[in-house]
Amino acid sequence: MFIETVLARSLRMTYSGSIALSLGFLTLPVFAQQTSTESSVPQRIEITGSSIRRADAETPSPVQLISAEDLKKSGYTSVAQVLQNITANGQGTLSQGFSQAFAAGASGISLRGLTTSATLVLIDGHRMAPYPLADDAQRSFVDISNIPFDTVERIEILKDGASAIYGSDAMAGVVNIILKKSFIGTTASAEAGTSQAGGGETVHASVTHGWGDFNVDGYNAYGSIEYRHQDRITYNQRAGAGPWQRLDWSGIGGTNKTLGVPFSSNQPATYNSPYLSDPNNPYGPTTSAFYPGPCNYNLQQAGGCAYQSPLAELSPETQNVNILASFAKNLGSGWRLDVKGSLFESKAEQYPAGGLQYFPQAFNPIVAVSAGVLPHLVGTPISTITVPANYPGNTLGIPALLNGAIPNAPIPNTQLDSKAYRLVADVTGTLGEWDISSSLGYTKIDTTQNVYGSINIPAFNDAINRVSNPYLPVGPISAADAATLFPSTSARDTSKLEFAELHATRTIMKLQGGDMGISFGGSYIRRELSSPAPTLVAQGIVNGNNAYASGKQTNTSVYSEIVAPVFKSLEIDGAVRLDHFDNAGNSTTPKVGFKYTPSESFALRGTYSTGFRAPNSAESGQSGTAFLAGTGNDPVLCSQGVQANGNPYAGEVISACNYQAVTLAAANPKLQPEKSKSATLGVILEPIKGWSTTVDLYRIEIDNQIISGAPDGDAVRAPTPVQTLCADGNGGSYPCTPTVGVILYTPNTYINANSTKTSGVELDTRYKFKLGDYGDLTTDLNWSHTMSYILTTGGVAYQLAGTHGPFVVGGDTGNPKDRVQATFTWDKGGLQVTTAFNYIGGYSLTDPSFGYDTCAKGGAANGWFPTGNIPSQYCQVKSFLDTDVTVRYKFDKHLTLHASVTNLFNAQPPLDFNTYGGGQLPFNPSLHLAGAIGRFFNVGLNYTF
Repeated sequence: MFIETVLARSLRMTYSGSIALSLGFLTLPVFAQQTSTESSVPQRIEITGSSIRRADAETPSPVQLISAEDLKKSGYTSVAQVLQNITANGQGTLSQGFSQAFAAGASGISLRGLTTSATLVLIDGHRMAPYPLADDAQRSFVDISNIPFDTVERIEILKDGASAIYGSDAMAGVVNIILKKSFIGTTASAEAGTSQAGGGETVHASVTHGWGDFNVDGYNAYGSIEYRHQDRITYNQRAGAGPWQRLDWSGIGGTNKTLGVPFSSNQPATYNSPYLSDPNNPYGPTTSAFYPGPCNYNLQQAGGCAYQSPLAELSPETQNVNILASFAKNLGSGWRLDVKGSLFESKAEQYPAGGLQYFPQAFNPIVAVSAGVLPHLVGTPISTITVPANYPGNTLGIPALLNGAIPNAPIPNTQLDSKAYRLVADVTGTLGEWDISSSLGYTKIDTTQNVYGSINIPAFNDAINRVSNPYLPVGPISAADAATLFPSTSARDTSKLEFAELHATRTIMKLQGGDMGISFGGSYIRRELSSPAPTLVAQGIVNGNNAYASGKQTNTSVYSEIVAPVFKSLEIDGAVRLDHFDNAGNSTTPKVGFKYTPSESFALRGTYSTGFRAPNSAESGQSGTAFLAGTGNDPVLCSQGVQANGNPYAGEVISACNYQAVTLAAANPKLQPEKSKSATLGVILEPIKGWSTTVDLYRIEIDNQIISGAPDGDAVRAPTPVQTLCADGNGGSYPCTPTVGVILYTPNTYINANSTKTSGVELDTRYKFKLGDYGDLTTDLNWSHTMSYILTTGGVAYQLAGTHGPFVVGGDTGNPKDRVQATFTWDKGGLQVTTAFNYIGGYSLTDPSFGYDTCAKGGAANGWFPTGNIPSQYCQVKSFLDTDVTVRYKFDKHLTLHASVTNLFNAQPPLDFNTYGGGQLPFNPSLHLAGAIGRFFNVGLNYTF
């Protein structure tokens, strides 16, 4: 009702206010144009989405502008934080708070909820090498957490299909991050912040120095260095913060997921208290033996051995160091050279929610995957890993199982260091009647993964069964055992992108409405990816993220654009682009648009375009990804499944019941590009100067979407059945040898299959109130509403707007219909106060595209209410409102003080029982991380010399 009320009130303003209907988002409002057009000779500028410079900043395509001033007023200290909050960012967005992401350490933006791969991110209008670790091991994207903050001049967000101008990937829109073109003088800034509840301490500092006035000296050069460090926030630092931290839902029919508590299993793991158990008899006080520690059998059964991994993270520790050098030179005769070189380094970490290494009790061969080698099995199966009867501490008198977290094992974690290298040269000038722009660029992302805390299970089995000096589960561990049993491993992943571009623009004739401009251009882009799995994972020695991808791709293109101001009131634009990919063939993408302005207070505009996304190396090169695809029962070895009490039926192979199914996805060189159609239509009214209100409609359809297909063949089983444990039906077990080997993985490949159609409405209203002696108040309301989001898969169309679907994208993000950002800035003298309200609408637990067509199935999806008896009040993930306040005071032209509080009212994240993005907790970090962080304070100074 909130959204409907806002819309209704806005519509009632039409006769005295201003309103617009447009597909897209008009983000360069008219009052801003007045400031830039006060001079008698308007400056011609180039706007994202067009190659032709113009005096009028309003094009037929909707463009949102975020200025450097807006970044400072946000209260945040990174570009990723600001972009995550824009209202057009939706389903499929990726945040660093998702600790299980394949693209570890990175953040990505998903315009219109069409995933990170449909949004093109540019720097200064040029492409950047994508992050070498793909989103869900498939989708290529630019990491927005590895972008400088203090050298950004503005960010232009084109919310319209733009493949006709930019080529592949721009189906949902473009985010163009524009860095400062020149700088004179010196500015230094420093700030620090912390969360009220603890953790997340942040320091951010930068220095920028520039010299040379381009218009006077014929050159300008500047350099900038920026540092940002943010500490981690762990689960333990938010313990008891709210219902989203609650793990025990057994009181209302759910599961108790508290580690160490005997709810779903009568033999839970322990922490710092390993114990032995009889593998052949039901668990009990006489069939177990605890080592000395804080836990024992009676305390365990009473629920007194609960624990949490000490480093399970809500928000990771991150660090950024950004170094940028810029040089601009007047070459004479109207020609200019601009060169920028930079190194942006981003460090991050992943501590999974489960967070500890546990004693292994069996070993199945590992599926080893690497480039140029067919998936294969490594290792000899071990049906039961037990210690000998005479093992120290074994009072059971028989070979026994070890249980619990391994006290002297390192906590599993991945440390990531990503360096982004960029060198780009632009030469612009005039040749006869033509304005020429040419560019050469080299970009490279070099990401190092260091993985700690893995376990070599066969070596562990050997160590506990050594005749002399066996490895012991308590006490210190020798350096030799630590290196052998818990080895570290690493991978170096690189992504390169090189480009050359040339385009020429000129006026070809004078029309009634002005100059008719035309542009021709061409580009060459070469991509190269090398993303191996960590060494020991690729060799099959330890389990881990064994995704790999490698390949090369070249893209040549030519394109043309025309802008025809037929009358003073009518402009018609058109563009067409022809692309050739060496791995995906040819693509032709046209675009047309118009803007009709019969009066100063009224304009009508619209666009229609097609777009495409070429398959990337992870999809069509050499790649393989073994990933967990939920739990299930082996149809042969656990044909009856499990009883209501959780025990397998008699005769079933225990390890084959409710096991983690593994799917092995592989590249497909026969993939075709994804294709899109998008349309916008809009009206702009401004009867009162300075008040611009727009309501923008959009519709996007993407066909031929690339997804993991159905299994291509039978499940691959271990070649030889080995002795294992079968259930006796009463919670006990006995040794047995099944007739076939266990399932190792199910193969499949990427295919062109799905389609998505989405449509929506976006509102932007802006006004500056002159309050006289009380200063000025600038208001800005942005609202994005998804009217429809239809995913067609397997020939069936599913409406997913306002649901949790699609489940398989971006950490199960959720698909809210509404996002609103309302900003109020009050200025008086040197004081400025900005208050921003960030609203995210609710959505249901259902995802009919994945079979979760009822609340009961959605509540059971992540195991919180496995029997489907979830209370009705949890069927809807509630809305979330985050309020941020920033205060800035300018003492003089040199010194500015600023302070901010984000999540001012300490709003808690809503409960979400379907998402797996929150790890062990029932909340959604992709949308509601601000709530988990809580109230956050930041204060800093800026000094200009």
